[in-house]
Amino acid sequence: MNTTSPQNSTLVQDCSGALKNAEIVILSAMNSVLALLSVVGNALILAAIYRVESQRTPSNAFVASMGVADFSVGLFMNPLWVAKSVLNIWKSDNQLSTAIEVLTMQTIVATTFSLCAVSVDRYIAVTKMRYNEIMNWKRIRSTITFIWIFSLLFACLRLFITDPLQLPKLWLAATVITVIAPLTIISICYYHIFKAAGFQMRKISASVGTRISADQAITQLKHRKAALTIGIVVGVFTICWTPSLVISLIQFFTTNNCQKLIINGYWFWGALAEFGNSAFNPFIYCIRSRDFRKAVKKAIGECVY
Repeated sequence: MNTTSPQNSTLVQDCSGALKNAEIVILSAMNSVLALLSVVGNALILAAIYRVESQRTPSNAFVASMGVADFSVGLFMNPLWVAKSVLNIWKSDNQLSTAIEVLTMQTIVATTFSLCAVSVDRYIAVTKMRYNEIMNWKRIRSTITFIWIFSLLFACLRLFITDPLQLPKLWLAATVITVIAPLTIISICYYHIFKAAGFQMRKISASVGTRISADQAITQLKHRKAALTIGIVVGVFTICWTPSLVISLIQFFTTNNCQKLIINGYWFWGALAEFGNSAFNPFIYCIRSRDFRKAVKKAIGECVY
């Protein structure tokens, strides 16, 4: 016998985070596009690093780690979120939803921490004279190993939380660790990079007066291009992760349990924005580099012939 009253049915419906049909179509299509961009873009970067000997540098080891994480986002996470959207699984107590959330956290942590490692590596390269001594292969391997082990352990925390109403605490903690902390470190690194670059340019200008040679003009253009690239990286990173931060804060401070459940539906859009960062990373960080463009072309040529 069905003992659910019309009033209770309305309440359950009002507290649902289920997607509408139009949302399902849009989310599925956009996740599919991001999957294609992530897989193709990061595959090209990884191929360039693997097949072109000149790209097998300590610095590019972190780029490769980030590429693997971003590649896995496109290969696994985007399709899984397409499936989650099509099946309209918005409840966090669903087993498939739990598995997807664990994998999502793991790939996101690996991506953002690798991005952080790239930033720190470039900071050391620009500001420290003993770069080769500091960033030796043993230290690099240890750092990459730590990133991936930590991402697995952190993601497993989701398995120990069975109460859906307690999940906002985990999402907020995850957002702080995977968004705010990396963005802070990246910003600090690039602030010092800008500062060091400005000091070097002032030193050049002081030594030659107002006359600037062709080589120095080229150097200035490279610094401007690097500044633009850095601005794009930090800007896109911030844009892609702001929705998750906002959703986490709203869900955490919401005291109404019904509203908490409704907000679950917004995470489909937050995840979509997060995955956009993985799709854009290879094009921003690597394709804008002339050396990487040449390496990618060479890697493609070797694969074709």
